Amino acid sequence: MNLMLAVEIVVVVLLIGTFGMCLVLNRRLGNLRANQDEMRRLIGEFDKALNRARQGVAELKSASASADGAHEERMKQAKTIREELGFMIETADRLADRLAGEAAGNRQSKAEQTPTPEKPQPPARAANVAAAAVAAAAAAGAQFPARRPAPPAPANAANAAAANFKVEPRSEAERELLMALRQAR
Repeated sequence: MNLMLAVEIVVVVLLIGTFGMCLVLNRRLGNLRANQDEMRRLIGEFDKALNRARQGVAELKSASASADGAHEERMKQAKTIREELGFMIETADRLADRLAGEAAGNRQSKAEQTPTPEKPQPPARAANVAAAAVAAAAAAGAQFPARRPAPPAPANAANAAAANFKVEPRSEAERELLMALRQAR
């Protein structure tokens, strides 16, 4: 009987262990069932987020493709403009070299044609020159327009200098040349 009693005790201990394990598993399954609704909600939100991500990736691909096409078009335009500017620069360099050569030739021929005065002339006074010019014009029958009244005198010397300074209008070519020189700096 001892053997039977020992076997029964071992079976009872194993049954108690199994019963304990069943209780633990039952609690865990209960927690899982209780959280099943929350898991469904989380999985649904995850699926929605995944769909939005897929849609965002598709939009990014289409935006990237359109931007790439626009970039390619701009690059083609920039290349043609660069080639045109290169041609214009080469032409301008040739013209500048030619003009410089002609200017040097003109200066040299002018220097060769100008006789050197043997005796320097005394400088003429500006009033005498102006009076002679007015007398010559009056003798030729030229009529002078009426004089404008003088502008009011500025308050200080800096304003006086600015009032006497007149800016001559520049031609379109001069403005473009100045703008190109400023950009080259």
